[in-house]
Amino acid sequence: MLFIAGCAAEAPAVAKTSSAPRPPAWTLRAPQDGETLCFAGAREGATSLEEGTDAATQVARAHAAEFIGVDVSSEHRDVMSTDVGADQVQDTVRSRAAALIRHARMADVYYEKYSRKAGATTVDRFDVWVLIRLSRADLEAERVRQQDELKAAASGAVSRLREAETLENRGDALAAVMRYREVVAQARALPRQLDVADAQLRTCGQLLQIAQDELTRAQAKVRRAVVVGPEWIAGAVVQALSAKGFTAVTQPAGSERAALDSARAQGVPWVIVVIGNTAPGGHIFSQMAATASLDVRALEARSGAVAAAQVKQGKGFGRTTEAAQQAAANQAAVAAGTELAEALMAKENSGL
Repeated sequence: MLFIAGCAAEAPAVAKTSSAPRPPAWTLRAPQDGETLCFAGAREGATSLEEGTDAATQVARAHAAEFIGVDVSSEHRDVMSTDVGADQVQDTVRSRAAALIRHARMADVYYEKYSRKAGATTVDRFDVWVLIRLSRADLEAERVRQQDELKAAASGAVSRLREAETLENRGDALAAVMRYREVVAQARALPRQLDVADAQLRTCGQLLQIAQDELTRAQAKVRRAVVVGPEWIAGAVVQALSAKGFTAVTQPAGSERAALDSARAQGVPWVIVVIGNTAPGGHIFSQMAATASLDVRALEARSGAVAAAQVKQGKGFGRTTEAAQQAAANQAAVAAGTELAEALMAKENSGL
């Protein structure tokens, strides 16, 4: 009895079975020959043979993608509108590489099954290895095709940079900003060390840095304005614009035509005209009340066209009627200036 009990205690807790007497050599090193390339993938602890085979196949395909030089992924990433062009290039490359890899021929599968008793049931786990084969000629052709497309994308980005510089030199700074943004988005999607084959630029990394610097400088140029209006209200509008990254200077109330001429001469893209009035209110406890109404318009300096407009009302309180009126005007001016700045930035983003 003791002998039998001792033998039972030595019985394995986990039973192992495998699809072959010993693991194939390719599980350690994928074989290669002149016509095909082989890639191996593995999955440990799968709950079924099917799950393990699918997962190991995906790993093998990922190794093939690494060889080609792309990240073949099924994940979706939301992007800014300025990145759409760059993402389309990447998606085209990924989708074509993925289609090529999906047609890889499965050459072999090896698995090890581990079964463990759990009460009245048996729990199985699978370690699976998969070997896939791909045509060496097809893979090499895809690598060459991708390199050609990357070089073409780099050349296009350089052309966009030159377009932006030309637009800026012509005085169309708003359109130039949009072009610089496109260059930044395109260059970010390219390998930093890729040769751009340009007389002045060597690599995509240098292209990206220059485009970013030019964008920062040009954006500061387009976010300038001349504010025309009475002093008691223009200052608050300027403060609101400054909080949004604009540089604005005030000009005493006068004709819009004179302000537009001045802005054009200085290369300032916007003229903001502020018209307002206030009205006293009654007593609120120990303070005076007042209301203010503002009409604020942003004019495109080159054409004089209205690019954005805001009408705002405000309420204010103070110890005196004048203080209450100023408080009401400041409240309306901050709201108008903030929304006007956002409207102008939207124009800027659209490349107007």
